[in-house]
Amino acid sequence: MPRNKTAIFSKFLCSFWILTGIANGEIADIDNEILRLRKELTQVGQERLKVKEDAAKDRMEFASYQERTASRKALLVAETDSIKKTAHSLEIKRDSLGAYAGDLESQKKRYELLKDHFRDRIIAACTTLIGVAERSPPAGAKQTLGALSFLLNDCIAKSIDNVEGLHRLVQIIQNMEEYTGTIQTGQETSVTPQLRGGALMLRVGAVFEAVVDEDGKIGALWKGNDSLGQPIWLPLSDAQSCSMILKAINIRESKALPEFMALPYPPIQGRKGNR
Repeated sequence: MPRNKTAIFSKFLCSFWILTGIANGEIADIDNEILRLRKELTQVGQERLKVKEDAAKDRMEFASYQERTASRKALLVAETDSIKKTAHSLEIKRDSLGAYAGDLESQKKRYELLKDHFRDRIIAACTTLIGVAERSPPAGAKQTLGALSFLLNDCIAKSIDNVEGLHRLVQIIQNMEEYTGTIQTGQETSVTPQLRGGALMLRVGAVFEAVVDEDGKIGALWKGNDSLGQPIWLPLSDAQSCSMILKAINIRESKALPEFMALPYPPIQGRKGNR
């Protein structure tokens, strides 16, 4: 009986020891597992903390982005409004400039019409003065007719502006006024068959012109112009009249003493009576 008890007790101890060893091993495994889980939980906590920090940082950055975006949007809206206002202002200015350009175009057309009208008046003045010059003594009319015809052609061809045309016209009128109040002498070619070779010429203003030979025996008086503007000469064979004309030429050229002269004055073609 005692042996059996001892054997049973021994078996019990062996079984208890085996079970205790197994339990101790499992406990060690559990501790290790707990440590591992703690580490994992710590790591997860750190990761969650980092995620929270990142999320907070992202929220701050997003808030900053929203603020910047709102500021930029407000700036863009302001710039857009400014551009719209500027575009509207430019549109108004463009319309104003268009109206101004139209007004300038109208003024230009009126100016062109005024220029044409003024040129027509210069042409009319030239035509009138040509008629006056054609009725003037040949010695005074030659240069004037040439200048007037040249000016008339330039005005018709529009090769000169109105300022130059007016300046030339005024100069011609001044020259005409000058020769109407002057006495001119000079050499003249033969104007009649009786006067051969050269002759002496005397012109008094725009009313009298005569030629005489150097001996004062044969001469001619200008009595006007024909329908073609050619001078009409009246032969003068009166020795006294020719001598008087020659004397007047000498007085004008300071070759004789001054005195009153009664010059022969023929009736001017196209006028009534004598002067």
